[in-house]
Parts: sequence; structure tokens; C-alpha cells
Amino acid sequence: MAEMSGKHALAELLRREGVEYIFGNPGTTELPLMDVLAQRDDLQYILSLHEAVALAMAAGYAEASGKIGVTNFHVAPGLGNALGVIYTACMSRTPLLVTAGQQDRRMQLEEPLLWGDLVQMARPYTKWSYEIPRPEDLSQAVRRAIKVALTPPTGPVFLSLPMDVLEASVDL
Repeated sequence: MAEMSGKHALAELLRREGVEYIFGNPGTTELPLMDVLAQRDDLQYILSLHEAVALAMAAGYAEASGKIGVTNFHVAPGLGNALGVIYTACMSRTPLLVTAGQQDRRMQLEEPLLWGDLVQMARPYTKWSYEIPRPEDLSQAVRRAIKVALTPPTGPVFLSLPMDVLEASVDL
């Protein structure tokens, strides 16, 4: 890949991994990804009005298709709304890549509105939970997450996507 923004790199990495659908309920921290998806025909965002419903749709898709289900939520409240269904996916070993937007890391010390330790929130119910600290780590983190989710015993994984990582330029 050439140099591009983290948000474009994320979309391209998902496409290269065979992802066709992203289920979710976005908010402000997901706007960078929403902008990119609006310009692409190869990734469809399936909008839900609640995170638990979006995660259930992704789980149903994963179980019916044999592919990984991908979700995208809005910071701590969005992830919190999905935790019950993430637990169910964990128990039923459904391969899911659960993502949530995170506040800009430069603001985290101030604990901005809706901020939370997303990695710790997701950890008990996922095979792997990680916040991408630098744009340069995006490729490795996405590939690892998908591999871990699809490796038997399959199950959900979680990636936290800080806004500054999605907005920064990276050479992948």
C-alpha cells in the first residue's frame, strides 16, 4: 500500500481480508471511517439503531456465511450497549471483529466525555482486546485481530480505534 490516512488504510485492510459488511451504530469518533465508507462501493455499512442489534446482525452474518462479522460502535457507551451480545458471541464462539471509535489520544488524560478504557471493558469477553497506539500499527493489529478471531476456537476480538490514529498518515 502507498501512504494514506489511517481511515483509508483501515477500509482497505478490511477489504483485503474479505470483509464486505460492517454493522454498527456510529457517533462522532467514527466519522473518519464513515467518510471513507461513503466513497467506497466494496464495503457496506449496515446501520442499526442500537449496538446490541448491530452485534447480533454481525453474529448472524458470521454464523450464516462462515466469514468474520465486523462491527463498529461509538466509544464507551456504544461498547457497553453491545457487551451482552459480545458475551453471547464469546460463549457461542462466533468470529467477530468488534471495533469502537476512541477519543483522540492527546485528550485522554483529561478523560473527555464518553471516554472509557475500552480495552479493559471488552477484555473479559474477547479472545484479544487492543487499542491501536500508532497509525503504523494499524495493519498488523487488524490482521492479527482477524486471525485470532478465526483461529479455533473462534470468537470475538476487539480493537479500539483512536480518532488521531484514523486521521494520521501512514505508509503501509
